[in-house]
Amino acid sequence: MNENIRLANELLRRPELMAALDRHGSTGALDGLIDRHSLNAVIKGENYFKYKSDKELAGELLEHFDELKNGSGGSSLKIRDLKKWACQPLTGDAAKDHLIQLSQEIIRKRSDLLEKMDNRASKDDDGKISRTGLYLLSR
Repeated sequence: MNENIRLANELLRRPELMAALDRHGSTGALDGLIDRHSLNAVIKGENYFKYKSDKELAGELLEHFDELKNGSGGSSLKIRDLKKWACQPLTGDAAKDHLIQLSQEIIRKRSDLLEKMDNRASKDDDGKISRTGLYLLSR
C-alpha cells in the first residue's frame, strides 16, 4: 500500500509525465485515461517531445519556423512540408534530428494539435500553419 502512495505522490510531482501518460494514442489529446497502451508508448517511445505540452510544441515550432519551411515560399508553413520532415529517418545530426522529431510528434502523435495549428489565424483546413497562429497557441 505504501508503494502505491509513493508512486502516486511521485507522479503528482511530475506533471509532464502525467500529461505524457494521459495522451490518447492516436490524437494526442489529453483524455483522462492511463492504460497499458499509453504506458508502453511512453516507456518505449524515444521522441524527446513526448513530454512537451501542446503550448511548448507550438513555441518550438515557432522557434524553428523558417528552418521547417525548407525554402518554400510564402509566409506560412505548409503541413505537407512538415509531413516530409516527419517521414525522414534520423540522421545523427542533432539539429536536423531535432526538427525531424518535432515534426514526427506533431504529425504522428498530436493530430488534435495539428488541426488547431492549421485553423488558428488562417483559413480552416487550408493546410497551412501561420506564424501568428503559432504565437497565439504558444502563449
